[in-house]
Amino acid sequence: MVFVAFSIVRYLSNEWIQAANAAVQAASSTAPEARVVVDQRVSKAVDYRITIQRDACAIVSLESTTASSDSPAADAVFRQSLDTARAVAQGTTDAHQAFLLGQITFEGNIAVLIERRDAFTWLASTLAPVLAKTTFD
Repeated sequence: MVFVAFSIVRYLSNEWIQAANAAVQAASSTAPEARVVVDQRVSKAVDYRITIQRDACAIVSLESTTASSDSPAADAVFRQSLDTARAVAQGTTDAHQAFLLGQITFEGNIAVLIERRDAFTWLASTLAPVLAKTTFD
């Protein structure tokens, strides 16, 4: 595991996106080989893209990137409110329950997400040090 030092950052701020990106890039050599691309749309906050693929990981704000013909389409798009995103990140709400209650919506290819679920386990462990230094105010 690669260690990256982080300052305390506010959840979903530009600094948080940068810290999360630094974490996944530093650990990209340990990421699963099969690519998965997920867009997170958090209302009244930020839209960002997570790309997980061995040696090619990134977390970037969608506002700071321009879509091009060579940008892959997202395998999944999750939409939620800022309150729901915060609750899931803090562990006070379970993402599965929030989905079942309609607080998180999904569009995309569920089969790809199931097939590549190891990418999400990798992502959670990789972002743990960032979340440990995150404020949610």
